[in-house]
This record gives sequence, structure tokens and C-alpha cells, in this order.
Amino acid sequence: MTELTISTMAIVLLIVPFLVHGIEVLWPMQSRWVVNWVLPFFAPMLPSRGRAILRAEQIVMLDAALDAAPADKKRAAQDYVFLLLFEQRQGAICFTAVAGGALYGLTLGLPDRDALHFVFGSIAVLMMLANANQAGMPGFGNHPKVSRNGKHVGFVFTPFWVIATALNVLGFSYAVA
Repeated sequence: MTELTISTMAIVLLIVPFLVHGIEVLWPMQSRWVVNWVLPFFAPMLPSRGRAILRAEQIVMLDAALDAAPADKKRAAQDYVFLLLFEQRQGAICFTAVAGGALYGLTLGLPDRDALHFVFGSIAVLMMLANANQAGMPGFGNHPKVSRNGKHVGFVFTPFWVIATALNVLGFSYAVA
């Protein structure tokens, strides 16, 4: 395998998150698409229309969170629910920007890819740690609401991010050589 092929593989792997989450740039409530049609595979089971959360149900769940807030903290609760969806959107924006950078990076020669590999390697390391943490590895924060499927996602995607990390480290080293 050539140095350019390794670099290209490293860059292409960072397009994957956009393919899953890109729609959330415009519609952050579409995170339910991942819940309904992607996460069931990690159960393992097939997705089902009957088990799929509908938009109206998603709104009811968010309203229930607002209703559960103490009366004197309603504004903070509204801001919290807003922030959850806004952060969803910002994450999708970052994945979209990374995919755009990856596509541009594929047009560059190996010596010009060093900055991309540095950024993409940094993303890969942090995603690897976050996924390993939700799979059960301590020491990288605490997600108090990891679902069973979320834990399975951690088990599956930690190796994905390990590979993305390794390839980007190699790509970076080749680009600066």
C-alpha cells in the first residue's frame, strides 16, 4: 500500500460521520433517523416502523422534559432543550465541514495534506476515546445516559476510530516527511 493510498483512506474515513449526521445541519430533530434506522442494527435487530419514534412523539418527549422542570427554572429548562438541539446541529455542521475538507484534501498532493491529517487525527483520537468511554472504558468523562445500543455503538466504533487515528498519524508523518 502506498503512502498516498494510506493518506487517502485516512481522509475518506472522516466523511463517514457526515453521511450519518449531515441532515441534522438543517433539521436537528432528524437525529431520530439515527435512532430509528441505524441504532437498531447495534441491538442487534432490524429497524422497524412500529418501533420508530415519530416527530410528534419526539416533540412530546421534549415537552415532557420541559414540564418536569421546577416552575422557577422553566426558562433554564427551555434553554437546556434548545441547547441539546443546537449542539446536535453544531455537531452536524462540524461533520459537514470535515467532509468538505476531506473532499478538498483528496485533490491535494501528499505534502499538502499535513494540516488535514493533524486535524482529522485529533478528531479520530477524541472520537475513539468518547466511543471507548461509552463502551465502558473509564477515564474520559461520564455520559450518564448511555443506552444499551449506545454501548454497542461504542464497541463497534472504537475500532473504527482506532483505524482512523492510525491512518491519520501515518498520513501526517508521510505528509511532513
